[in-house]
Amino acid sequence: MKLARIATLPLVSLLVLTGCAAKEEPARPLTSATASPTPTSGVETGKMPAELAKLATAIYEGGDLKANKRTAAALADRKPVDSKITVKAATGEWNKQKMAVLTSDKDVTLAVEKDGTWTAVGGWWPSLDVKKAVLGGKRHVLLMGSDAQKSKGEKVRTARADALQVVGVDGKGGGGVLGIPRDLWVDMPKGGQAKINAAMMQGGPEAQQKVVADVTGLKVEGYVLTGFKGFEKLVDEIGGVTIDAPIPVLGVKAGESKLDGDAALEYARERKTLSNGDFGRSAHQGVLLAGFAALAKLNGPAGLVDLLDAVDPLVETNLSAEQALTLGAWVYKTDPSKVGGAVPEPGFGYSADGQYMLPMDAPTRKIFDSFADGNL
Repeated sequence: MKLARIATLPLVSLLVLTGCAAKEEPARPLTSATASPTPTSGVETGKMPAELAKLATAIYEGGDLKANKRTAAALADRKPVDSKITVKAATGEWNKQKMAVLTSDKDVTLAVEKDGTWTAVGGWWPSLDVKKAVLGGKRHVLLMGSDAQKSKGEKVRTARADALQVVGVDGKGGGGVLGIPRDLWVDMPKGGQAKINAAMMQGGPEAQQKVVADVTGLKVEGYVLTGFKGFEKLVDEIGGVTIDAPIPVLGVKAGESKLDGDAALEYARERKTLSNGDFGRSAHQGVLLAGFAALAKLNGPAGLVDLLDAVDPLVETNLSAEQALTLGAWVYKTDPSKVGGAVPEPGFGYSADGQYMLPMDAPTRKIFDSFADGNL
């Protein structure tokens, strides 16, 4: 078995994959929060919602702090600030829930809103002498690109999932992106066997998530599903994506190139001109993910909420705002030398009914097992 290596990735944030729109409404523009300023004694909160300002004030001045367990534990021994500080906010929406990133110098607080109350769900606070980022431990998320053809009346969530990428972090500053070969022959949700990308046809994205989790042995906490047109819209909305292509593909030269939506989609889908076909295509999808991650990192933590907010109308997902924020924020706390990627290349065969397929083999299983810790 050969192993297709994906160039070392700065990892992951945006939770976007090749493909495109599960929802048809247009992408919202990238915006930051606006609201009435809330005066405070030690913390200047500027223009942000009053309830969000209360959270910022509680973090730095003490008092009742609304936070999840791990964030509350990390901030339990904090001391109130003894000087004037400024906290800024960027807000957006993910999966019908409001989210925010608060920044103050090198401090970052991730927050979500429910029933009018804002809760801190993660972040890092060097000014408060918190030693480590609070973003959760090892995690895996499935990114899927649907092959739905609108001209054939196909729906995004019940077509084949021709792009399957599992993104993982190890909770220690490392991670990886695992490409799943679409022709891998596996057990199906309703019985029998078929190519792994057929699971979504039988039971939607939830079934595809379960099959990928069962086959890889990984605990996959959620999925992000995209189709074709929305992916193009997203790339164009953010002004294009810059990639570092390992080899020339169609009109994309080797090395650094900035792609618009149309070119990015072609790059993500091309396989016929590649010597290793689908395996190479899957690896190139990982290259695109690296480009999105680099963009998120370049824009800084406040830009993460803007990027997720732009992605939100163009995808279907079962990830909560807390999950999306805390996973995406790992891009700022990841060591690129500890992040890699792989696409297993099992030898091909034929099913009993004559279909071309890839049977599971020991080397593929070894790669799946090696990703259990969130690192490749």
